[in-house]
Amino acid sequence: MTNRNLLIKFNRFSVNEVLAEWEKADKSKEVVVLESANSDWSIEVDGIQNISHQVFETFLFKLDEFDNEVQLFCKEAYEKSNYGIENYLVTLEWISVLENSITMGYWGDHVNVELRAVIEYENGGWKQKEIYYQ
Repeated sequence: MTNRNLLIKFNRFSVNEVLAEWEKADKSKEVVVLESANSDWSIEVDGIQNISHQVFETFLFKLDEFDNEVQLFCKEAYEKSNYGIENYLVTLEWISVLENSITMGYWGDHVNVELRAVIEYENGGWKQKEIYYQ
């Protein structure tokens, strides 16, 4: 049974809020937790030792854009399917950083699904490479 009140949400991350959380985070820890002031989101970040903080900030500046691409992927998958929208609602839970790539990990809000988005750093900028269900 599909809940008609459920929607795929876009524009979930304010650049200013994300960067403010990054600014005050303890970057000496193995895992950094970024959390919105009103608890709309909480993201664990691991591997920041693998990248310069300035380069990671350029990723964070585009976080909402990359998340919107994931949400669009889910929306399009939902529109092509016979399943309810609850199967396609996902939330960004963690970010894993390597030297030239970042994996964004999503968990389903209502059903047990995992989704990954891989972003790579090339030619001085971040580009979405793939989005897939785990």
